[in-house]
Amino acid sequence: MSKFNKILIVYSEKLSKTHIESLNKVKQKLEGRDYIFLRADRILEKYFEDIDLVITVGGDGTFIRAASFIKEKLIVGINSEPEYSEGALLSLKDDELYILDEILNGKYKIQKKIRIKIKINGKEIQNLALNEVYFGVSNQFHTSHYIISYKNAKEEQRSSGVLVATPSGSTAWYKSARGRPFKGNKLKFIVREPYFGSRVFNPKLLKGEIEKGEKIEFISKRHDNSVVTLDSNYTYRLERGDKVEMEMSEFPLKVLLRKRAN
Repeated sequence: MSKFNKILIVYSEKLSKTHIESLNKVKQKLEGRDYIFLRADRILEKYFEDIDLVITVGGDGTFIRAASFIKEKLIVGINSEPEYSEGALLSLKDDELYILDEILNGKYKIQKKIRIKIKINGKEIQNLALNEVYFGVSNQFHTSHYIISYKNAKEEQRSSGVLVATPSGSTAWYKSARGRPFKGNKLKFIVREPYFGSRVFNPKLLKGEIEKGEKIEFISKRHDNSVVTLDSNYTYRLERGDKVEMEMSEFPLKVLLRKRAN
């Protein structure tokens, strides 16, 4: 028996046959173990106390939501509908649940995924971003207005907002915003649809890398509708003059994968 004495299963509310079958198979594999079974839209921080392992059953969205509550605990994601879900962040597909037995019995390796830490006015936000952070306006047909600071440079910009992405998130929204997918121990940012064409606004800080120990900062210049959003999941509203700092978190997400024989 492995060290996983108490397990939290977070599942999506999907009703498809394959999803329900996956849930039932996971339950069967956990017979005799202490576990909590919880729907993704009902999870709270208190459910993660004293947990040894988090298992998600669903798609990437379910995985991201559960991961946002985790600092150092272990997690494994199961794609219960691979015909509909990309499952880019997940460890297993619905037809690979036999591998879960191996993982539960201690045969696994740990993959560490970089995350983003955010501070607003010097106060650290509890949740960490696994894919990306969006800084801008809540109504994206409006223009974001802010001061950006990066690598000892500072400038005032107007744009459709800024994305700061991890390697995991670089194939998602960041890529759609014309960013190139990347790997490695770093973050990257890209300014979406920057405004040019005036004496005041001629931006040059349009993209860049953020290494460990570095950060990027924003000061909101709008009177309303400014936000910072983590993984399209958690949104924090900003006032004019609010300062937002982003950097690499010291707590990467620890994802369990199958440990293959040498």
